[in-house]
Amino acid sequence: YWGTPIPVWICEDCGHEHCIGSIEEMNSMKTDSSPTPKELHRPYVDDVKLHCSNDDCKGEMVREPYVMDCWFDSGCASFAQWHYPFENEDKFKGSFPVDYICEAVDQTRGWFYSLLAVSTTVFDSICYNRCLSLGHILDNEGKKMSKSKGNVVNPWDHFNKEGTDAIRWYMTTQSAPWNPMNFDPKGVRETYAKMFLTLWNVHRFHADYAVLDNFNPNDKSTFVPIGKRSPLDRWILSRISTVAQDYHNQFVSWEFHKAGRDLENFVITDLSNWYERRSRRRLWDEADSSDKRACQHTLHEVLCTVSKLMAPVSPFMSDRIYHDLTGESVHMADWPLGSSLVEKKLPPQDLDLEQQMSIVRTLTETGRRIRVDSNRRQRLPCQSGWIVGGIDLSAFHSIMAEELNVESLKTEKNLDRFQRIEIAPNHKVLGKKCRADLPKVLSELASADSEKLLAEIEKGNANLAGYDITMDDISLRRVEKEGYAASTFTVDNLG
Repeated sequence: YWGTPIPVWICEDCGHEHCIGSIEEMNSMKTDSSPTPKELHRPYVDDVKLHCSNDDCKGEMVREPYVMDCWFDSGCASFAQWHYPFENEDKFKGSFPVDYICEAVDQTRGWFYSLLAVSTTVFDSICYNRCLSLGHILDNEGKKMSKSKGNVVNPWDHFNKEGTDAIRWYMTTQSAPWNPMNFDPKGVRETYAKMFLTLWNVHRFHADYAVLDNFNPNDKSTFVPIGKRSPLDRWILSRISTVAQDYHNQFVSWEFHKAGRDLENFVITDLSNWYERRSRRRLWDEADSSDKRACQHTLHEVLCTVSKLMAPVSPFMSDRIYHDLTGESVHMADWPLGSSLVEKKLPPQDLDLEQQMSIVRTLTETGRRIRVDSNRRQRLPCQSGWIVGGIDLSAFHSIMAEELNVESLKTEKNLDRFQRIEIAPNHKVLGKKCRADLPKVLSELASADSEKLLAEIEKGNANLAGYDITMDDISLRRVEKEGYAASTFTVDNLG
């Protein structure tokens, strides 16, 4: 029964061969009036006998007993799915060639080849424009999974624990789809904890306060225009716009793993660790305010966009979150970009604001590192903090001050207020110059006023223990004055 019968009948008398092109043609050549078999498979079709199509022969034709290779059936998928050429010509022509096909690498000489071979033979054309060849899934050591080796992973164990969304996201972001992937159960658990629990917690944070405040995203009377929202709100909206556009472009270029990693980094680092944490006090305020409503609208808009972006990879959680937010299914929503409506579906980008916030976050991390290096716990407030140099970040001083537990954060141009110059000897040079008198020179250098000595060296009249001292004899470094701690970074080093 299985297998497509070869539609060739051979005359038992003269050996003439005839290929049947349709049921109608077969019926017109039958030697009797028996009904057409309901199943045109073996053994039923073998009962059909045909008149020999050779005009000089009156013999009977019987079907070639063999069936075609099953790959021929698969290779006919591009037109057989529409029952073309017997019907659905418009549907066939509208989908031929298809945009892309996808299977594992072992289909290179299987389905990939049979589709191309049949299409080229029948239509002298390709039947697919793009082909994604997936790498195989291996165990966590890069070995082929085998029951005999005992390294097979039961997917239902993870379906029931972390859920299918976490597995799909993990497998998408773990490696490029065309590369082999080492499946590590620990990685699935990490993905569930980092990406999905984090996103769910942000969603619940917004949902809980939305219920308490009777927040209605469709209420135009409470809507706060983006231009009137805080820099923190405008920053996260700009970030999701940037991430969404990169996400879309990476999907277009088939770099799904990069798209997922960037979105995951946004959810964890930008949305949860920075925006939500910096916005909690805004929603804790029991009084209704424009700033509070702006925060609620911002969270709502960002979560909706995140749900849309992750829906193709993680359809269940994205649909749950989006339905909670809007009452509708995310799978019925428009993709947030990629059409002529791009500008209308995404918030405005502000790359300057994104760069400023990147500097603010780096400054904050630098401040935390200063506390650690100075053995001063985060819970202990500092009276004052200063930023020396760089662009004007006064709009973010309150954010940084609260984050660093500093009572006052200011900008200062004069670095000498906090640091002094320390002169250290160049032992290699001074040793050759002073030889036996080196200890005397070092002693006088240690007790000298650094600023005065440096001024004398620059004028060319510095002398220690009878030896003229030049810039080659010393090295300079800036150190913090008593009561201050500092660290330095350059904006150029920021990504």
